[in-house]
Amino acid sequence: MLKLILTTNKKLAIIYKLLLVFLMTLAGCGYSTKGYKYKENRIRIKPVINKINITSEDRKYSGYTVYPRLIEDRLTNKLVSEFNIQSGLNVVSEPEGALKLECQVTDYKRQTLRYTDSDDPEEQRLRLHVKMKLISSKGDIIQDKSIVGQASFFLDKKSEVATQAELIDDTARRITEAVVETW
Repeated sequence: MLKLILTTNKKLAIIYKLLLVFLMTLAGCGYSTKGYKYKENRIRIKPVINKINITSEDRKYSGYTVYPRLIEDRLTNKLVSEFNIQSGLNVVSEPEGALKLECQVTDYKRQTLRYTDSDDPEEQRLRLHVKMKLISSKGDIIQDKSIVGQASFFLDKKSEVATQAELIDDTARRITEAVVETW
């Protein structure tokens, strides 16, 4: 009798385990970053254009004016790399039958977040403002957005030039997500 009860319990345990596995499979929990709904599977990334107005009024009277050299070229290269790694879109050089991504750098700002006791800047944030436009192969505008990438750093631990690489990485990631992850 005891043997019959043990075999019945083992059979029930196996059935419960199989049922649990079946329910988990049926639920299909998961996340995918390939949620775009474009008929094109290729993208052409045009070189980023720098539209920063270095003669604007707020730059003229600021205590320091910085202009990151060739930031548009570094952003273009990072965008190509990000799309190759993070998206299901193939990056191509010819525009026929491909989505077109156009980006313009509109502003670069440095903001002090924290001061020392002697009122010297201790922590700063860099922001890169980019106007992004995604165009279909037929010439229709699919997305027209402004993206802001940012990175912060402590002046005693890292330089602004080193932080610019993080800023470009963050901006390229945000642009790629804006194109690929359509909710």
